[in-house]
Amino acid sequence: MRTLKFLLFAACAVICFGACSKKDDYGMEFSSTGLYFQWGGEAQTITYNTVNAASVELKEAEDGWKCTINQSARTITITPPADPGTESGRDKMREADIRFTLTSKKGKVNSYTIKCYIIGDSVVLINQDGKYANCYVLTTPMAAYSLDVSRNGGGQVLNNVSDVKIVWQSEHSQIEHLIYDEESTTATFYIDALRNEDNAEEYIKEDGQYVMPSGNAVIAAVNSKGDILWSWHIWCTKASANPLEHYSTYSNGVTFMDFNLGAFANSNGATDKNQLILDSYGLYYQWGRKDPFLRPYYHDCSGSDDEYAYNNAGSIIYVECAESSAETGTIEYTIEHPMTFITNTACVDNEDGDGIGDWMYSSNNSLWSGTTKSLYDPCPYGWRVPAGNDFDCLQLSAEEDNTPLDTARGRFGWMLSDGVNNHFYLAGGFRSYYDGYIHNMNYKEDVYPSQPAPWEGYYWTAGTTADGKQSTCMYFDLTTTRTINKFNLNYPTKRANAMQIRCVKIK
Repeated sequence: MRTLKFLLFAACAVICFGACSKKDDYGMEFSSTGLYFQWGGEAQTITYNTVNAASVELKEAEDGWKCTINQSARTITITPPADPGTESGRDKMREADIRFTLTSKKGKVNSYTIKCYIIGDSVVLINQDGKYANCYVLTTPMAAYSLDVSRNGGGQVLNNVSDVKIVWQSEHSQIEHLIYDEESTTATFYIDALRNEDNAEEYIKEDGQYVMPSGNAVIAAVNSKGDILWSWHIWCTKASANPLEHYSTYSNGVTFMDFNLGAFANSNGATDKNQLILDSYGLYYQWGRKDPFLRPYYHDCSGSDDEYAYNNAGSIIYVECAESSAETGTIEYTIEHPMTFITNTACVDNEDGDGIGDWMYSSNNSLWSGTTKSLYDPCPYGWRVPAGNDFDCLQLSAEEDNTPLDTARGRFGWMLSDGVNNHFYLAGGFRSYYDGYIHNMNYKEDVYPSQPAPWEGYYWTAGTTADGKQSTCMYFDLTTTRTINKFNLNYPTKRANAMQIRCVKIK
């Protein structure tokens, strides 16, 4: 692992530039706007540049932090505070805004900020020792992380990386100060601890420990034109809900995560706990793609609304859709457009529609594998998408079969048995190949005349149908009566649908 000092002094991409006007162009830029320290650690110096500046002055340094400006050398030196010795004192001082004022040659004034953080002993390199993957689970808050972006999720070399960016994040400012260091080829970022919604200055603790805010994000390496070369899913969850430590070995010997990929919990059939049910939703994946799509906003998928997603500037962004074509229906296009859902309305709309419904213009059965971890596998290191027969030991549990219908519907899922133990699977529905919207209700007017009846569950496997035209999923449908419930462990379906995934451990 590279040392903290090396990371901090390495050349960084320019991050911040001041406001300007056409009549009075002026501004200030820093080599870094996010710095990481230990209590009482060494001072750090960064450089800055200005345009049409008469002076740069320190406006404010928070208690315990010291800052000096050398205007002739164009450097800023920041010294962290000593450990105050109490948790309340640490909470007040572990994060600081160092503010500066720039005065232009015409007397205009603007303010700038450098964020400073007290972290642990070092920056955590999350794909060290060759542990390359398309998804990384992070559980430690108040920490700086780095990701070697010189290689993709399969360990292959990425050429022409020029910068990094946030594609989307489910929590505002979940990932802070994402910086690309060209010399070390790493992307470095900071993740804060969970704060009290009613008092932003107060951190939340569980069992005396700071809590990682739950959220998902996708960050990407880009070239000098801004084209995405590769992207990675960052899965943040509190340590007590670490999905890498919550798993079960089924009676067939396959070890499954207890959580869906991208989820923060498993409700285990709880009812009337809307947030817990919502936390049990994972992200949605089109078959063979490595990049996820958003979870629902509501625990019951009401209105098919997506959860909010934010870009690096904090603006809300949305899932985009593109119809499959020779241009869009390629793996290269999906790598460059990780938040674009590839629809296939033509498979049913056109007179010659084949009904296959693949997002790929020319199908590829090897994008996912049930025996090895493929290049486009979306699971964390050491885990993969289930094989086509990995679910075969499951059946409707006796407990589930004897549960009153209203109670079962309130669970938003099914309790399945491997013959020894029960395992709860959320009915998370799917994103339709036709329009990209989330659906978790099965509505057929002749069968359910009054209203749509919940709930449907779809879980991808890496399996393909005998003709190689579609792929299989584990499917269940909790309808109005037990007599018309559906349960299929190898249900053939369209690859342009996006479904939940329950990862399995690689042996």
